[in-house]
Amino acid sequence: MLSKKNSPIFAVLFVVFLAVAVWMTVIIAGAARSPSPAGPSGTTPSGSSGNDNTPDANLTLEEKFGKKNFDGTTIYFLTGGDSNWWINYDIAGNSDGEVLSEALYRRNSEIEDTFDCTIVHDQKTHTNAGDTIRREVTSGDHTYDSYFSNGTQMTKILAGALATNLNEVEGFDFNDPWWNKTVNNTLNWGGKYRYFAMGEMNIMSWKSTACIMYNYTLAKTLGLEDAFQLVRDGKWTIDKWNEMIAAGTDSSVDGNDESMNYEQDRYGLVCGDQTFEYTLNGMNETCAASDEENWPVLFELTDRKVAALEQLTRVFSHDTTLNVHDDSYSGGTNLAGKSAKYFSTGRFLFFAETICGSFQLWDMQDDYGFLPFPKFDEKQEKYNSLIQSPQMSIVTIPYGATEHQTETVAVINAMGYLNQRDIKTVFFDHVFGTRSVRDHDLNVDMLTLILQDRTFDLGVTLNPAKIITSLRTEAIRGTNGFASVYAANVDAAKSEYVKLRETLGN
Repeated sequence: MLSKKNSPIFAVLFVVFLAVAVWMTVIIAGAARSPSPAGPSGTTPSGSSGNDNTPDANLTLEEKFGKKNFDGTTIYFLTGGDSNWWINYDIAGNSDGEVLSEALYRRNSEIEDTFDCTIVHDQKTHTNAGDTIRREVTSGDHTYDSYFSNGTQMTKILAGALATNLNEVEGFDFNDPWWNKTVNNTLNWGGKYRYFAMGEMNIMSWKSTACIMYNYTLAKTLGLEDAFQLVRDGKWTIDKWNEMIAAGTDSSVDGNDESMNYEQDRYGLVCGDQTFEYTLNGMNETCAASDEENWPVLFELTDRKVAALEQLTRVFSHDTTLNVHDDSYSGGTNLAGKSAKYFSTGRFLFFAETICGSFQLWDMQDDYGFLPFPKFDEKQEKYNSLIQSPQMSIVTIPYGATEHQTETVAVINAMGYLNQRDIKTVFFDHVFGTRSVRDHDLNVDMLTLILQDRTFDLGVTLNPAKIITSLRTEAIRGTNGFASVYAANVDAAKSEYVKLRETLGN
């Protein structure tokens, strides 16, 4: 019998066992710090950059940026919001037990401890916030070091020359993975002027991303196709959505098959006017374009865009859809603000809104989930999700606010990094909460896909010569006179873009 102590075979086996043990230890340790797994079809969950899997994505703040001594400097952030319900989550957090607020409190504490600074947040209504920045820039007396603006204030900021050109601010590198490259490329006007930037620090732009909520219980009852699988297979197209909207509709529930009764009948879709731009961007058709120097210009009315607009007349059909922003759908009754209420009844197959719309579905009994807006056709490479302009947030630094600019830039970068590292996962928990979401993992995949390829449409925000409003009205009416509407407004709209370029260039 061979002695274990002296056996060469045992010695070899022991060495192999030791090597395997060390290898497994490294693998386990690495897995503990690995980034979030890819979403459906290999997608990655960060903006449109796909950079969540960078090697340093799980470093501590000190490991990533180094310890800084800002001597206790207080950095003041201003945000906008319209009510207690629409609370801005970009900056502030506290230890009140709410999952997202707690996570932001921990994030801010890590920044304050690592950088030796204090973060202070003030929220005003959007209008008051914009007016405050205007007064401070005009007077030269600055309280706020950074303003996270929404879309409705962007035009005021541009017209008043109230923002700093972020391309000239030291410390911002818009190739860093916490910045949204797709959005920021459209905001780098002429390749020189960038007064706004969006990244992972803009939580409100996560919440304001357009999506479709899908009543899976109703779809299963009606024997309809699985929309989740259509998304994964790349077959979730505008034709397919319109087919399912029609299939989900039944005008006879109230005993009268001649017209839709919003209080009793079953609808394929409940939505608002903004579904126009959500769906258009989903089909990769925007309300603004860029010239060869990356200046914003009016879009051209191509055959593809006309075809996309004609699809929108089907989406807004009075025979299948309840548009709560237009009382012609409800016999003259004002239903504004009630879309979530109606979806919660279980009589609507789809609900077109932003992710934040799900926060109103406390009474939903049926299972539901999240879908991106559909593609134009299967040839379209990816799904696009529009960021709603009025309630989004975007980074600005007021013109002349230079006293704490170095510290402010460092904190904004840290917020973006830590939100990418920690907060997005918590955000999903915040969205789901105790709501009737059918499948947690599946819907994490869907939300990851929705947030991965987001777009910001400057044309919706600027709405030059009200051309977008006019086209939207045409789609809702279902008259398909898009060429006439475009021709009637094209010169005035182009003129407004020329004036914008002149303003920015000066």
